[in-house]
Amino acid sequence: MSSDEAFDLPAAALRADATELAMAIEVLASRLEQALPQLALVERHKVGGFRSKRLVVQRIDVALGEEQFELRSTDRRVQCTRHKVVRGITLSRQEMSMADWIDELIAAVAHTAEVSEHDRLVLGELLS
Repeated sequence: MSSDEAFDLPAAALRADATELAMAIEVLASRLEQALPQLALVERHKVGGFRSKRLVVQRIDVALGEEQFELRSTDRRVQCTRHKVVRGITLSRQEMSMADWIDELIAAVAHTAEVSEHDRLVLGELLS
């Protein structure tokens, strides 16, 4: 499955209907956890009463090289940011719309996959 295919459904859902935002964020979080298990961190918190087992996504964090993508969700608001991080220091922080955030994340994942594939091929040639 390509990175574009992995994110198409949640991306379309997030753009299409704001009333289904919590569900769309959950779908996006699940897809990211499946597609990028080493890179995506999803924080969920329990909501409801004492015995409630319902969890909602509060934060999604994806680190791709020097770029870090973060989505924070509260009851009333979703905040999407992209950070440029070098050696653990945040050099810049850009807040963006959710649609732009998803587009930028997809582009960064595709670029990282291309670089990784290229590195794998070069290493294979060196070892053969």
